[in-house]
Amino acid sequence: MKTHFHQSPKCFLYMESKIDNHIILLRINQYWDSLGDNHPSQLSREQVYKGNPNWLDIRLEWFEKYVLENLKTQDDMGFWCFMLIDPQTPPKYKDKLYSYEKFPFIKILETNGDKGLGMDELILDTYKSVRNNTNNEVICSRLDTDDMVGPYWNTAVKQLLENQTRISLETVLLYNFINKETRIIKYSKGSFVSTKSTLDKFDNPRSFSHGSSNALSVDTEYPLVCMGIHDNNITNQNWWSAGRPFPLEENVFNQMFKIKKI
Repeated sequence: MKTHFHQSPKCFLYMESKIDNHIILLRINQYWDSLGDNHPSQLSREQVYKGNPNWLDIRLEWFEKYVLENLKTQDDMGFWCFMLIDPQTPPKYKDKLYSYEKFPFIKILETNGDKGLGMDELILDTYKSVRNNTNNEVICSRLDTDDMVGPYWNTAVKQLLENQTRISLETVLLYNFINKETRIIKYSKGSFVSTKSTLDKFDNPRSFSHGSSNALSVDTEYPLVCMGIHDNNITNQNWWSAGRPFPLEENVFNQMFKIKKI
């Protein structure tokens, strides 16, 4: 199914939905045994920490510059970001990852949860221990360290899920980290999936492939989400070739997706 969402992002300024029942599952360096060391979306543990800077160094730099800054500047701060990390992360990096808990909306979850399975109990127990609400209804979204979300993303996700249980944001801005070019793509089975479920029947968006989510595809006139394109992920490079040119001035892009100045 598909729907169109024509509202301007400015309309979200007048919406009051600050309840903290939105869980964001942000995959950092989880290792899934089922994928092994030769899968295009996963490196071996040895490769993750090889080089200077290494894969995780680069990913955490992106996280701080892009998605963390995006989350810090949400119009609706009613959410929790659970950073999913490999329990076998070396102490040096584990300490750095736990340091992000200085932000009041971040919690570190040590779980490999192969393909999202086996994580639900830890996710829900953590959520119940930190939430500031008694609502049985819970929203959950998936993000990665090379993603970006606009300042009205949380508000929009909550509104779009009022009468739905799964949505996929179809309109995605593509931002090339290397040459700073931008393109736009409309893909009904993209990775920006969010679910609405209950605590006793939790629908984990990382427990299924986004390509087979059967989510309602939402075509927004204004891109609420952005995917970073780089040489660190083959799949993302395929998205770039499928997008159409969408030139943006730097100041316009920085208004759409708040970026940390480094």
